[in-house]
Amino acid sequence: MKAMAEHEVYLSLGSNLGDRAENLRQGLRLLAQGGVQLQAISRVYQTAPWGGVPQPDFYNLAALVSTDLPPPPLLQLAKAVEQKVGRQPGLRWGARVLDIDILLYKELTFSAEWLKIPHVDMHRRAFVLIPLLELAPQLEIPGRGRAAQLLAALPPAERMGVVPVLDLPDFKPLVEAASTEI
Repeated sequence: MKAMAEHEVYLSLGSNLGDRAENLRQGLRLLAQGGVQLQAISRVYQTAPWGGVPQPDFYNLAALVSTDLPPPPLLQLAKAVEQKVGRQPGLRWGARVLDIDILLYKELTFSAEWLKIPHVDMHRRAFVLIPLLELAPQLEIPGRGRAAQLLAALPPAERMGVVPVLDLPDFKPLVEAASTEI
């Protein structure tokens, strides 16, 4: 039987309820246990909520992972991880314990009613682009252009509202542990 190819995937993780940093850590651990290999993780950024629903600030990060999971099973894993960490159904763009979005599945695009890759709104969100650019400064978003140019086109107030709060070394043990657990 032929092994499935490993795909590089960029994910965005965010949390604004409870112990936000621990929610992100737990999400990364569960993703690693579920079949993704953590390759790199950005710093954690504190950001104002996006979407107009009053709520606490978020902690956000970007992760580069490799996986042989196709997009639908990867989305199922992400949703299962969100639930295990404590996410409950709620308002769109509302407060959540953990949110995991598939941003890019490097070598392909995917479109279904329930999942679009590249993520349809990533080019409009500084809280996604800034951590993502930390991992891949020359990144091109298919159909949109260079991520750095897209970020530069956003309002200055939105870009300045994305503030680093935790350094990558805080999460480095998860990358190393994930590579030995799987």
